[in-house]
Amino acid sequence: MKKKANSLKTVQYANRIHDIRPSGLRKLFDLEYELSKSSDLKILSFGLGNLNIPVMPEIIEQLKKELNDPKSHSYTSNAGLLELRMAIVEKYRSQYQIDYNPEQVLVTSGCLEALFDTFLALVNPNDEILIPDPAFGYYRNQVQACGGKVISLPLNEHFELDCETINEAITSKTKILLLNFPCNPTGSVMSRQKMKNVIETANDAGVLIIADDAYEGLTYENHRHVCAAEFDQENVLILSSFSKTYCMTGFRIGYAIGSLNYIKPISLVHQLNTACASTPSQIAAKIALQSPPSIRNVMLKELANRRIEVIKAFTSIDGITLNYNPLGAFYIYPEISGTGMTGNQFSEYILNQAKIIVVPGNEFGDITTNNIRVSFGYLSVPEIIEAGFRLKNCLENV
Repeated sequence: MKKKANSLKTVQYANRIHDIRPSGLRKLFDLEYELSKSSDLKILSFGLGNLNIPVMPEIIEQLKKELNDPKSHSYTSNAGLLELRMAIVEKYRSQYQIDYNPEQVLVTSGCLEALFDTFLALVNPNDEILIPDPAFGYYRNQVQACGGKVISLPLNEHFELDCETINEAITSKTKILLLNFPCNPTGSVMSRQKMKNVIETANDAGVLIIADDAYEGLTYENHRHVCAAEFDQENVLILSSFSKTYCMTGFRIGYAIGSLNYIKPISLVHQLNTACASTPSQIAAKIALQSPPSIRNVMLKELANRRIEVIKAFTSIDGITLNYNPLGAFYIYPEISGTGMTGNQFSEYILNQAKIIVVPGNEFGDITTNNIRVSFGYLSVPEIIEAGFRLKNCLENV
């Protein structure tokens, strides 16, 4: 007689995810939703890196026309629509004077997929990956899921990356240096000379540069984004996205561009993972790149105004300081130890007292626990001003 199997059995999950922390950012999204149902006061969220600015109407109208073609309802090649890859190549030629060909472009379901595919394709167990601190938390988790070892590179007091810090961290096991400028969570940028120095330092050590350029289109005060591949095409892999530059976060469309030595193995992982990015999203991305740059002016002007107001709202409060000039993305990363609280304590306090959401610094690394990330992508100027009033009222007696 067959032995009856237990109806309940504990599933043993893979070792690779043992040390991966759930995203605190996604928890904030859920918390905001729950609070909004019970709070009389509107929740003002500076939490998620999301945008409430609509996709430019010109893109939407053209997309509607192209979706009438049955071809837009089908798979594309694994690498992505040829027309989109050609438009990406033209972008790098015209903006950065870098010559690629369409075979060097892989279209993915957002920059996050491009990152994970890249780590899966290139990282072996115990390879060391240099990641700035603070940095987007998914970097660490993705590397760990692939068996790699994260080596933190503390950014300086202006949230810049120094070559001395890189040199001290490099060992015989170092494989990749990850860059993200404009930076999430700080909004800091890289000057042309500093970028050149960093690329030369990595090249001297035989370390591959991966540049997450998701925020390349969002800079202020006439700062021009510096593309790492301007200094080295062979040993720099660029990953980017349409989410932030074109307010297309929900379209989930990104890409990798670089040497075929890297694009080919990444493409293999992409085939297994996604097959191809969403065809309508690829069409929207193509339209965005082929549209006049001027259509983004309204979005950039709005973000520039919000940036001014959010800096004013937070730094006008005793105990909150901003010791650098955030020239990119849509974040500021103030230091709040003067309030007598850590980032965790501060974020919990203003949520309870003022119904304002910010992200504590420990979501982005181990060394900035007295900072908070403030995103100005989702609140209007009047809402930011209102948040400033609430902050003053709830912190004046702390």
